[in-house]
Amino acid sequence: MKKLNVALAALAVAAVFFSAGYFTGRAVGGDVNVTVNESVPENEKTERKVNINRAEKDELMTLPGIGETLAGRIIDYRNVKGGFFSTEELKLVQGITDAVFDKLKDHITIEVK
Repeated sequence: MKKLNVALAALAVAAVFFSAGYFTGRAVGGDVNVTVNESVPENEKTERKVNINRAEKDELMTLPGIGETLAGRIIDYRNVKGGFFSTEELKLVQGITDAVFDKLKDHITIEVK
């Protein structure tokens, strides 16, 4: 019984440290600063292709020129039309101009549902 009480006490102490963020950002050799942003800066956008028929809002927002509003419009269009059948069809989404599409075309792909 004493071992159980000691284990529970140790678990409680660990929970306090974790919930207080004591271990967050700690690494061997020093502290690590972590910043979480709602959107990804243009210069840090993804280099892998994003499947516009399956991507969630956060993944779409990794594409150059796509913020929260356009990501939502892409998803709305996809849901209404049953998906995209070509990458060019993305231009039919309100706000996806030729200039925006030119930034996107090398970063997107489709997989028909």
